[in-house]
Amino acid sequence: MKQKLIKEYFTFSKKERNAVIILILIIIVSIVVPYFVNTLPQKIEADKALIDTITAIQQNKINPQKRNNTDTTTQVIAELFYFDPNTLDAEGWRKLGLSEKITKTIINYVSKGGKFKTAEDIRKIWGLKKEDADRLIPYIKIISSFAANKKTDYDKNKQTNERKTIVVDINTATPQQFWQIPQIGKSFPYRIVQYREKLGGFLQLQQVKEVYGMTDSVYNNILPYLTLSTIAINKININTASEQQLSNHPYIEKSVAKAIIIQREKYGKYKSLKDMKQKIIFLTNEVFNKIEPYITISEE
Repeated sequence: MKQKLIKEYFTFSKKERNAVIILILIIIVSIVVPYFVNTLPQKIEADKALIDTITAIQQNKINPQKRNNTDTTTQVIAELFYFDPNTLDAEGWRKLGLSEKITKTIINYVSKGGKFKTAEDIRKIWGLKKEDADRLIPYIKIISSFAANKKTDYDKNKQTNERKTIVVDINTATPQQFWQIPQIGKSFPYRIVQYREKLGGFLQLQQVKEVYGMTDSVYNNILPYLTLSTIAINKININTASEQQLSNHPYIEKSVAKAIIIQREKYGKYKSLKDMKQKIIFLTNEVFNKIEPYITISEE
């Protein structure tokens, strides 16, 4: 009887068991749900903060140039003045309020032969804003290349007329006399005289082209003012001259000078210039004909 009472006390009906299970589930849910409810917002908040940080870093990496350009642009103070875009330097373009990039573009364009023929041509510059072009065009004053060339030709003609009577003898003129020739420069008067003394005198006007640094353009410019009316050549005596004296002449190479001395010491003084040529077997006709007017066997 007692066991039966105990069994009945600890035994649950089907409804009671279901009620217990439901109760247990409710307890579990009440314990677990608050955990998820408390942690989920924190996780979302943390992710949002991380996303905001990453976005800020990416923007700083992508837009620094844009931000710098904006700052640079706001710092430019434009100064308007009349100018010729074909001659204005980089500093002038900066004063007009253009950026460094546009300034370099214009300078490169002009330096490579580009020309602005009209004020509107400024719009062709790549990257130049329309508002900048509109602001600059009223101040552009292009000097006509025709007018500039005309002025240059006038100055040249005027200079030529003033000095057309100048004629310089290349064998007797001093550096000061050469200096009167238009467009001869500062150094050529001295170089011509020095070369003449080293050579022994000029035989032809064309020998002036042999002067160190003389270009065809300079020679053609000064040629109308040159003359050769006096021919007095200082000749070198090959029977008495030293090797150094011979090799100092512009037309006598060191090998030729050395051979002249060796043959003279071996066979005695030269009887004639042809005698010298025959003894120096490597001396070509071209070289001999070039140096012949400047050498002698005479004591005079």
